Amino acid sequence: MPPLPLPFLLLLLLLLLLLLSAAPRGSAQPFPPDLVPRSSVGLAATAAYPRFGGLRGDNVTEQLGLDFQRMLRLNGSLLLAARDHIYAFDLGQDKGMLYPERHLTWEARDRANCAMRGRLQDECHNYIRVLVPLDARTLLACGTNAFSPLCRTYQVSSLEQEGEDVSGQARCPFDAQQSIVALYVDGSLYSATVADFQASDAVIYRSLSPGRLPLRSLKYSSRWLQEPHFVQVLPYGPFVYFFFREVSVELRAMGKVLVSRVARVCRNDGGGSARVLERRWTSFLKLRLLCALPGDTDFTFDVLEAVTPPRALNGRTAVLALFGTQPNSIPGSAVCAFYLADVERAFEGPFAEPHGTAGTWTPVPEEQVPQPRPGSCAGMGPAAGISTSRDFPDETLSFAKEHPLLHGAVAPAGGRPLFTRTGTRLIRLAVDTGAGPWRNQTVLFLGAEDGRVLKVLMGTQQPPMGTPAPGDSDGDTGSEALLLEEISLYDPERCRGPRGASRVLGLELHVPELFVAFAGCLVRMPVSRCARHGACRRSCEASRDPYCAWLPRAGCVLVPEHPTSGFEQGADGADGACAEPTAAGDDGKDRAQALQRSMKPPVLPKPLQAPPGWP
Repeated sequence: MPPLPLPFLLLLLLLLLLLLSAAPRGSAQPFPPDLVPRSSVGLAATAAYPRFGGLRGDNVTEQLGLDFQRMLRLNGSLLLAARDHIYAFDLGQDKGMLYPERHLTWEARDRANCAMRGRLQDECHNYIRVLVPLDARTLLACGTNAFSPLCRTYQVSSLEQEGEDVSGQARCPFDAQQSIVALYVDGSLYSATVADFQASDAVIYRSLSPGRLPLRSLKYSSRWLQEPHFVQVLPYGPFVYFFFREVSVELRAMGKVLVSRVARVCRNDGGGSARVLERRWTSFLKLRLLCALPGDTDFTFDVLEAVTPPRALNGRTAVLALFGTQPNSIPGSAVCAFYLADVERAFEGPFAEPHGTAGTWTPVPEEQVPQPRPGSCAGMGPAAGISTSRDFPDETLSFAKEHPLLHGAVAPAGGRPLFTRTGTRLIRLAVDTGAGPWRNQTVLFLGAEDGRVLKVLMGTQQPPMGTPAPGDSDGDTGSEALLLEEISLYDPERCRGPRGASRVLGLELHVPELFVAFAGCLVRMPVSRCARHGACRRSCEASRDPYCAWLPRAGCVLVPEHPTSGFEQGADGADGACAEPTAAGDDGKDRAQALQRSMKPPVLPKPLQAPPGWP
């Protein structure tokens, strides 16, 4: 038989490759397509939203911009920290206004000396980076103070200073571009930032504790902290948790790879003995947070951007976290939920350490871990017989000093992201877990680098979102998210700022409003635009917006705070066309009765109890 011609062989090979690529491949799943927004809201529609860009007559702000730093909602006010100022907005003021009812000015003392140290004049202001309530009436504020950090206490009601100035070192960064998270609990300030001018000493610090010496993380240790960017701090149970991203020490062979972490320390930690870890955390442990799309090769979103305070999801306490891709890769973002009980459980896993000349990190055999287990809280659990952290055996303290990293990672609830987006870097997150007429729907608000805000409705049929058990086929949550709105908010003509000023730097939700902060301005935005649907009932129902409802005699309106049975909401996602609009005031009794019968309110969830340790 003569040999087959080469072109024929190549054609057969090509067909074989096509057949193999089309064949099923076990548990491989396609990358989810980006959701199409059900409604796009342009600048023409948002131009009328109230904006604040500085005090009238403030020439410095007019010249340099607002330079937003932080927001805090407290006692019916929204506090905004910026360069040289703190502004207080009354949340009950006219919705068409956005102007502070009071403010304070706190300028740097020694700008000239700052400039002599090689800094630009614009950098030598006082960028107020910390706003932490000490109690219901007092507020701790810390500013960069021309690269000489300083802290002050103010009355919340009047913004008048109380007491003396306090050093801000390790409580506030030197540079406005450096990260900082802070929390006041149990009479102590927990802060995470950098503690020196060169930004080489990253620190997790506890201070201002009556009768207790300050406590900090180990200095200049890449195993403890490696170029971290701190995102969130919160108390839970006997611990304080810190969420951050950092350069991975265990993946060093792959280059400078960012990973997301959660670390914890015991609230009763008093430091080690005079021999080991004196005035250092004895309980510091950290592990990786994993937000990935499962498949033959998981696609991981490595860069932590935002973390919410604890929320109730499916009757369990969870945090929602926003992640992005590596800085040098194709932009993409994902939202994952993590049950705090799963996080606690993960801290009981094996320790990690480098093994061999290749620097591969492997689990430490359990028989090599000293007892009581390093990272335990004195007087609790494995360390119930230990009175204080200073009484831990030297072997336990030495192991804790060298082994802060745990092997493995915390998997997200449901085993996969709740929402993904490609081609866009989302950097801020706010969540409402009590949306809708029965307060049982979850809405995400996501701020992007390009000035847009995405409003996402999570699936109404949310499954049990526990970590998939071994052997689960795919870990699919089965929940369906809807991108309700894509809202353009950044207007360079009305919101001055430096390069990159379109980035959403802050989101503060106060239903029925969302406050959106850019470098140069603050925008007050309604959470929904129900009136856009006017007298078109089909459009109102098809919007699937949990904040909107159809009232036969009023049209499409915001769901009232105490709704009655006379409203309707669409659940089928039908076409919103209104060829024959039903005017507000028409009865439409037959359809209204049918809709109400099909939408009997579910049993109201019990009010969320504050998690242990939450103030």
